[in-house]
Amino acid sequence: MKLRPCLVLTLLTLCVAAPRAFAADNDEAVLKATEQTWITAIVNTDRVTLDKLLDDSFVETSPNGQRRSKSDLLLAPPPPPGSTQVLMDLDVHLNGDTAIVIGTNHFKPNATAQPVDYSFTDVFVRRADGWRAVSSQMTRR
Repeated sequence: MKLRPCLVLTLLTLCVAAPRAFAADNDEAVLKATEQTWITAIVNTDRVTLDKLLDDSFVETSPNGQRRSKSDLLLAPPPPPGSTQVLMDLDVHLNGDTAIVIGTNHFKPNATAQPVDYSFTDVFVRRADGWRAVSSQMTRR
C-alpha cells in the first residue's frame, strides 16, 4: 500500500514536467524558425514581416557599434543584390518569457566576394501574440 502514494506522486510529477519539456522544445523550434524568417525578410526587404517580428522597443547594435531602432531597420536599404546570408550554429537559451538565441550569420556580399562570419546574440520576449525580438548585437569574427 505504501507503493501506491509513491506511484501517484511520480505520475503527477511526470504530468507536470512533460508539458514544460514539450513547450521548451517547441519554443526552441519556433525561435530558430523565427531567426530564419527574420533573415529572409531582410534579404527580401519584407518590412511587413520585420514589423511583426521586432518589438517596438527593438535595438540593434552593429559590429561597428552603431545602434539602430526598429524604425531605422524598417527604413534601411536592402542588402546588396546577389548577397547571401546563411544562419549556422543556432543555440537557444530559454528563461521563462525571455529567450536568447546565439549563432553565426555567414554573409557573402556577392557571388565573388569572400564570406564574412558574424556572431550574433538576439534577445526575444514572449508577447501575447508570440515571440518578438527586443535586441540584437553582432560581432565580426
